[in-house]
Amino acid sequence: MEEVNRNSGQGLGIAALIMGIISFVVAFIPCVGILAIFTSVVAVVLGAIGLSQASRAGSPHRGLNTGGLVVGVIALFVAIVQIAVVVGISNNADGFGKRIEKIVTDIQDDVLREIEDGNLRITIEEGDEKIEINASSNRQELLDKLDKLEKLDKLDKPDTLKETKPDTIKGTKPDTSNIK
Repeated sequence: MEEVNRNSGQGLGIAALIMGIISFVVAFIPCVGILAIFTSVVAVVLGAIGLSQASRAGSPHRGLNTGGLVVGVIALFVAIVQIAVVVGISNNADGFGKRIEKIVTDIQDDVLREIEDGNLRITIEEGDEKIEINASSNRQELLDKLDKLEKLDKLDKPDTLKETKPDTIKGTKPDTSNIK
């Protein structure tokens, strides 16, 4: 009499599930995920062979095979999507450099124009908040502002230079030889 092996395909199912899990984890690692194609194909093949053996022998242990097959297919899909993304980026990569160079040139031209005009305005916006810095390189305007500030400063402080002795201003010690 022939003995029917009820565990037929179970070893392949375990191997398929392990390879599928490894493939799934590797598939989500950037730049390395492409390598998951190889392990996921192995998982799919092992899962398919295991399912075939289990169905031929009438084994009830099809869950591991099915799980390995499904996880392997998902990992294979993720790896293929990652390849498509890399190919798409590489096809458009030559345009990125030119666009960035144009943006930098435009910013340089704007800054040089503003400096030549004599007025520099920097605006920083984040959400609802806005900070604006205005500066002028007009020499006469800056001198006028400085004079105005110095006049305000003199009004606020007493003139301490007139109250001090001339020899203390020079940094020498006063003559104290005739003081008894």
